[in-house]
Amino acid sequence: MTKREQYGLEFYKLSSDGITGYNCRCKDGILDHNNSLQFLSYLDRAGTELLLQEINTFLDTDEPYRSIYESMVLEHNDLDIEYPDFRIDKLPYTFPLADIKDLLQEWLDFLKA
Repeated sequence: MTKREQYGLEFYKLSSDGITGYNCRCKDGILDHNNSLQFLSYLDRAGTELLLQEINTFLDTDEPYRSIYESMVLEHNDLDIEYPDFRIDKLPYTFPLADIKDLLQEWLDFLKA
């Protein structure tokens, strides 16, 4: 099972007048914590690669007490790496950082296809 399936997300392309847009949305209109994962729609290929690089750099450190890292990828969304979790827009819940890393890789693969 992919991470997008695990979190009930679907990726899709929209094309109009030669312009292609990429979107992420929750399947079946279910409203839950996973809706915040739709921030992927705002990430282009370069932004996705940068966020993956930030996560990998954060995970590669040997420091036992890591401070919260605030991603600079998106201006209108707060994306915080709070090892071992990932927080979106200061919401009271988090997602496992490993899941976000896998989900971002799936999104990047989708954007490249």
